[in-house]
Amino acid sequence: MSNVGGTESDLFTTEQLQGTNSYIDMDFTHLLDFDEEYAKLILRNPDEEIKNLSGIASRHAGRPVTVQLHNFPVDTPIYQLHEADLYNIVQITGMVILRGERKQRPRIIIYKCPSCNDLIRVEQTEQWRLAPEKCACDNRKGFTRIFEETEFDDCQWLQIQELVDNTKISHSPAKIKIFIKNHLVDTCMTGETVTIVGIPKVMEKTPNSLNLEMTTYIDCVGLSNNTEELNLDITQEDIDILKKMVADPDFLKKVIASYAPTVYGEDLVKEALIYQQCEGIEKFISGMRKRGQFHILMAGPPGVAKSILGEYQAKYHFKGSEATGKGASGVGLTASVVQEDKEWVLKAGSMVKADRGLLFIDEIEKMSSNDSGAMHPGMEAQRIPISKAGIEATPNTRCSIVAACNPVGGVWNDYETLTKNLIEKGRGLTIPLLNRFALIFVMKGEDETSEEMKVVDHILKVNIDSVDIRPEYDMMTLKKLFAYARTLKPVFTKEAETVLRDFYETLFNASKAEGTNIMSRRQIEDLIRISEASAKLNLRDTVLKEDAENAKRVVIESLRQAGIDPSTGKIDSNVYTFGAPQSRQARFKETPQVVSTLTSRNIDKTRISRMEVVNYMVRMWKITESEAQDIINLLVKDGTLYCPTPTDLAVSS
Repeated sequence: MSNVGGTESDLFTTEQLQGTNSYIDMDFTHLLDFDEEYAKLILRNPDEEIKNLSGIASRHAGRPVTVQLHNFPVDTPIYQLHEADLYNIVQITGMVILRGERKQRPRIIIYKCPSCNDLIRVEQTEQWRLAPEKCACDNRKGFTRIFEETEFDDCQWLQIQELVDNTKISHSPAKIKIFIKNHLVDTCMTGETVTIVGIPKVMEKTPNSLNLEMTTYIDCVGLSNNTEELNLDITQEDIDILKKMVADPDFLKKVIASYAPTVYGEDLVKEALIYQQCEGIEKFISGMRKRGQFHILMAGPPGVAKSILGEYQAKYHFKGSEATGKGASGVGLTASVVQEDKEWVLKAGSMVKADRGLLFIDEIEKMSSNDSGAMHPGMEAQRIPISKAGIEATPNTRCSIVAACNPVGGVWNDYETLTKNLIEKGRGLTIPLLNRFALIFVMKGEDETSEEMKVVDHILKVNIDSVDIRPEYDMMTLKKLFAYARTLKPVFTKEAETVLRDFYETLFNASKAEGTNIMSRRQIEDLIRISEASAKLNLRDTVLKEDAENAKRVVIESLRQAGIDPSTGKIDSNVYTFGAPQSRQARFKETPQVVSTLTSRNIDKTRISRMEVVNYMVRMWKITESEAQDIINLLVKDGTLYCPTPTDLAVSS
């Protein structure tokens, strides 16, 4: 060692040397400044030189310590690790997807010679046990191990997976096993993001055989758990630009128009997804954690852009990921203890991998019943207790979930309620699971030909004309906006609090008046989160009345689709049990009789003017014209009524 730039003791701070830890954390850039040539030597010969560094540190500290390295200038993607990197030092970043049990592994095995009874120390430097070749007395066999004198290390195997940003397009994320020891054991949980400094090595896949295939792993010499720190790099210049954006009076409209630009319309759903990106505020009250994330479900028949919106939602988050209800086989969406290489290990599912991120689950109705039950604590408390095969752990699932599901049979039945359309024996969706979604949107496409053709024209424009859609704000700008918004912690004003309190009281009383109480305290907490998200989107430090009104508006639309009778404004008592809203269901049954009666009074006994029927329904049932048209359109659609001319109606025989 050349000692350029100082003496050996200058390598370590006084605090490190005088501490009580069994390790010293060394910044590699500090080593470069101290002695660049020696730093390069470590890169070329890491095993030996890290032992030398640990010996120097132990001598100066007066106690046994191990040097742990971090902060290398170059981060190597896992998929780029090749044979040239073997036995050199590298730094990689990834997500922990598998964590094995804590075990003991001998560092130095003490052997006893049967001839002279001498004790022989053998350092274990390989993945298999090393024995002495011979004793000083020239004996070469019969050595026995003395475990009482053997020195052990705690050890553990991890498997980490490439981060989404480092994964090549259309490729599966690369994975690699990590071997950690002593103070590094149990410093990370599945789903967390870690930076590993280590030495890529190989071991035989099947020792003592002719098989040449080898397994690559990384012998870890430094681990940093940066789950909480991982985020987009947002500069002060970026923040100034974002603040200028939110000053625009049409800011919200422009953000909605820029979000998922290839999807036409669905502005309210997009607005809700934007609020989900910003999240509410994570709180700790009397030692209990209250989540800030809320969950959204998009339901409807295939082909209405549910999956596209979900994919966009994952792309707009710096840690967005995707899964499918059926495709997440094995571990599934949550977490499990599985046996791998004859060892029980904790393996992360999609929700655990998405910790501190966002997860889009497509076709959630196809998930297994085991996942369905395990998702309840994963969505509400955002942790999943695991106790199996001697492994007890509680992986975190602190993520927002946006899910898409198809109705029973793939066709939405307007005569049935949300639950009748979505819940069926054998499907993964249950009422308790639905209740954990703050917002449920039913996306059914357009009934009017003119509106449907606007969607078609947009699709043609994007796909056939290959028009490059240039929204007001591009994806990177929105990603930075959402990422910065998530760091804010606005405080509620009294006006905003009053809006939410009055709104909840109205809904609660309406549900009681209808003979049921489907409103729960979970709804008021979700209202708070959405209000906070609205304030964060506008980069405010307070939650104003208008933020509470925004939350109220999206929740009203969600509840209306989930079962509020539009004619009464009350929650129907049967919304979570059976049938359509009672008044609406009755109208479906009465409308053919109304058409038949009005037709019999007409000069032409075979048909009646559509507008005459609509006017009658509006006048007698006290409903809006659009509601009357909706009822007629559905009855025409299922064949109960038919149109002999574009402006007339008749009852099907």
